[in-house]
Amino acid sequence: MGDQANEGIALNSFGVTLQETRRFDEAIIAFKEAAAIFQETGYRHGVGTALNNLGTALKEMRRFDKALGAHQDAAAILRETGDRHGEGMALGNLGVALREVGQFDEAISAHQDAASIFRETRDDHGEQQARSNLELDRAAREP
Repeated sequence: MGDQANEGIALNSFGVTLQETRRFDEAIIAFKEAAAIFQETGYRHGVGTALNNLGTALKEMRRFDKALGAHQDAAAILRETGDRHGEGMALGNLGVALREVGQFDEAISAHQDAASIFRETRDDHGEQQARSNLELDRAAREP
């Protein structure tokens, strides 16, 4: 892997650290820069991972419209690259953002897909989290 791709990996990791310390504006910048580097170098999996992280930071800032797009793009790219577990993570994050904007049926679908992927990849914790989110989606959908 070249220096530029390694720079993208470092920026993505730095973004995670910034996000964990609730420095969301800075995290968003780091994730966008990482995604751009990955795109430039053709590292599609990196693009998907950075976009999923970006979506999470955007969701924390309550910028749901942009978070939805980032998670949708991430899920598609991670599916394309064969990272089923990463796809499940992106779908789970997408489902949470969909619930936040009141798109309950879409949230249920995303969480059902995530639960199936986590079952397939034998991630019991991920599957349980997706199932818990499904219950929240269904409860939120009730009038």
